[in-house]
Amino acid sequence: MRLEDTVIYNSIKKHMDEIEIYKYKKGQYISSGVESVDGVFFILEGIVKVECMTKYGKSFLVDIVPEDEFVGKISDLYDQSLFCDIIAENSVTLAKINASTFKILQNNPEFLNIFFFKTSKRMYNMYKKLIMKDLFRFEELFAHYILENSKDDIFKFKSIYSLCHLLSTSRKNLYNTINKFVEKKYIEKKENTFIIKDKDALISISKYVKEYTRKDEKKLKFEL
Repeated sequence: MRLEDTVIYNSIKKHMDEIEIYKYKKGQYISSGVESVDGVFFILEGIVKVECMTKYGKSFLVDIVPEDEFVGKISDLYDQSLFCDIIAENSVTLAKINASTFKILQNNPEFLNIFFFKTSKRMYNMYKKLIMKDLFRFEELFAHYILENSKDDIFKFKSIYSLCHLLSTSRKNLYNTINKFVEKKYIEKKENTFIIKDKDALISISKYVKEYTRKDEKKLKFEL
């Protein structure tokens, strides 16, 4: 995606000389948790992940951010530093809006409308995921995740580690749930693939998660 094709272009076109373009390879750190970032990024291409790392080396996935979204130390804007690492999930192209330009853009209602809409929507999505962890059993969430991310009843995954990371669960909990689903013949496991054998059972297990995550057309809605 070109910067000229983004939703923010009309707001920033007078400041194009101040916008820098950065490219990162898969796995490359865009910023570390302790690093100060002078500005915010807008993702033109690729996906980045935001995660926190404990002093014991345990990581917690905070967010997965696609293109056409803002990313950076956005929590700092609210005096709530989360000390998160920002890492390229694949080849990533970012447009950096430096702090001085961002300060000027705060006086632009069109830019602020886009910025607050995009960042607040993501915060609500993250908040909803946290609520779901307390509302539902892990097997309900796992069944829903398999159904939502499978194609032709085939679910492929990178590794057990990546699944644990994405689902914010322990290896023990994930393996116990997988073994349970295999024993009950809901799924069949072949290397890094789950084959859905009893779709109706998974639908039944995850029905309340599906109901909670459905998107309804509301009369009251924030429109850009």
